[in-house]
Amino acid sequence: MIVVVIIGLLAAMAIPAFQKIKVSSENSRFMNDLRTFKDALLVCVMETGVMDQGSGSGTLAPDLAEYLNSGLWLEGPNIGGQWDVEYAKSGVTLGIGVHNPTIPAEQILAIDESFDDGDVNTGKMRYIAGGRYYWVVEE
Repeated sequence: MIVVVIIGLLAAMAIPAFQKIKVSSENSRFMNDLRTFKDALLVCVMETGVMDQGSGSGTLAPDLAEYLNSGLWLEGPNIGGQWDVEYAKSGVTLGIGVHNPTIPAEQILAIDESFDDGDVNTGKMRYIAGGRYYWVVEE
């Protein structure tokens, strides 16, 4: 009986640690994918001269498709929602990010704290409008 209690206590201590590691891993994967897509967008804009690579949430502009892993884009972000490019909307000239992520707002803030300035209203990673969190490429 004592062994079962000890195992139960150890499991109770380990579960929050595993959850924290899982969330940290999700956040890192999201930001790595976002950076990869941002870099692809920048190269596409430089090579084509066309900034308007937006085609609606979850869809991919044909020009941009040549510069990134379209399967990863269409699969959507690991934090839920859809990938999206914003062009000349919501006060942003060019941005790339996620539309309607399914993670809690606290996790979005944790992502911003780890990779930007900790405020989704300033910096590069921003909340720009109705459920849209974007890496601002150009103001």
